[in-house]
Amino acid sequence: MKKKQTFIFLILYLAYTSIYIARLNLSIASHDLTDTMGLMTTEQYGVLGGAFLVVYALGRLINGGLSDKIAPWIMLCTGLGAAGAANLLFSLFPPFVGMLLLWCCNAWAQSMLWSSVLCAIAASWDEQKARRVTSYVVTSVAAGNIVGIVANTWIITHLGLRFAFILPGGLTLLMGVGVFFALRHIKAPGASRAGGTTAPMGELIRRRDLQLTVPTAFMHGMMKDNITTWMTKYFIFTFAIDLTEASFFSLFIPLVGFVGRMLYPLLYKFCGEREHLVSVIGFGICAAAAIPLCLGAGTPVVAMICLAAIYAAVSLINTSLLSIYPIQFVQSGRVATISGIMDFATYLGAGVSSMIYGVVIVRFGYVPMYVSWAIVAVLSLAMTAKLVKKK
Repeated sequence: MKKKQTFIFLILYLAYTSIYIARLNLSIASHDLTDTMGLMTTEQYGVLGGAFLVVYALGRLINGGLSDKIAPWIMLCTGLGAAGAANLLFSLFPPFVGMLLLWCCNAWAQSMLWSSVLCAIAASWDEQKARRVTSYVVTSVAAGNIVGIVANTWIITHLGLRFAFILPGGLTLLMGVGVFFALRHIKAPGASRAGGTTAPMGELIRRRDLQLTVPTAFMHGMMKDNITTWMTKYFIFTFAIDLTEASFFSLFIPLVGFVGRMLYPLLYKFCGEREHLVSVIGFGICAAAAIPLCLGAGTPVVAMICLAAIYAAVSLINTSLLSIYPIQFVQSGRVATISGIMDFATYLGAGVSSMIYGVVIVRFGYVPMYVSWAIVAVLSLAMTAKLVKKK
C-alpha cells in the first residue's frame, strides 16, 4: 500500500471510529440521564434514540445521492464538523425538545459520512482491492463501539456527564481537519465518469437483487443499533447491577463484534466471495442466539454471550449489505446512492423499532424485543437464501 493510500486509510478509519464514540455516548449516559439526574424519562430516551435512527435513515437516503455529486472531503468535513458541534451543545443539557433537536442534528451530520467514505475508497483503489479495503475500514464501527464504551464510561465516572459529550464532540471536529488534508484531491464520483453522468435510478430499482436486499436491510436494522441502544439499561434493569458492571458486560458485545468484522474477509473468501451467503450464515446465528434471550437468559453471562453472538452476526450481515454489495455499482457511478438506500432501510428499521421498544420495554420488559428479533432473523434468512440461489 502506498504512503498516500495508507494515510487515506488511517484517516478514514479514525474519522469513522470517532463518530461512533460521539453516538454511543448517549447509550452509556442513559442511566444518568434518566434515573440519576432525571433529565429525561425512559420513554423520552427511547424517543431520542429512535429519532436519531430515523433521521439518520432519511439522511442516508438523501446524502447518499449527494455523495455521488459532491467531493468526499466536503461531505466528510461538513458532517464531522456538524456532529462535533451538536455534541458540544448537547453537553449544555437544554430542555428535552432542545436535546431532541440537537441529537437529530447529530444524526443528520453522521448520515453524511459513510457513502463518502466508500466513494473515497473507490477512487483510491481498483474495485477488487476496494472491496478488501472496505472490509477492513468497516471494522471501525466495532472499534468505535469498544472505544466509546470504555472512554465514555471512564469520562462519566471521573469527569462527569457533560464531558461524555464535550470530548467526543471535540474529537470529531479534529478528525474533520485530518480529512481535509487527506482527501481534498479526490473529486466527486460523478465527475470521474464520462460526461459526469450516473446510471438512471429507474434502471437500478428494477433490479431483482436490490428489491430483495432492501427488505433484509430493514429487518437486520431492527437488531443492529438496538443492541447498543438498550444493552446498558438492559443489564442494569434486568440483573440489578451498577453502571461499571453493566459496562463490563456491554464491552464484551462490541469486542466480539470487532472480531466478527475482522473475520469477514476470511469468511467472505470461504463463501466464494458471495456476500449474500455470508448474510445467510449471519441470520442463522441471530435466530439461534435470540432463543435464550426470549426465554429470559437467566444470568448476565448468558445474556452477554447471546447478545455478543447476535452483534457479531449482524456485523457480518451489515458489512455484506452496506459495504460490499454497493461496491458493485462503481461502474454506474451509484456506489454512494445504493449505499444510502441500504443504510436508509437499515436505520429506518432500527429507528422505528427503537421507538416501539421504548414503550414496550416499560410495560412488558425486554423479552418481546428479543422475540421480534428471532422472527425477523428467520424471515431475512429465507429472503437472503433466494438471493444466494439466484446468484
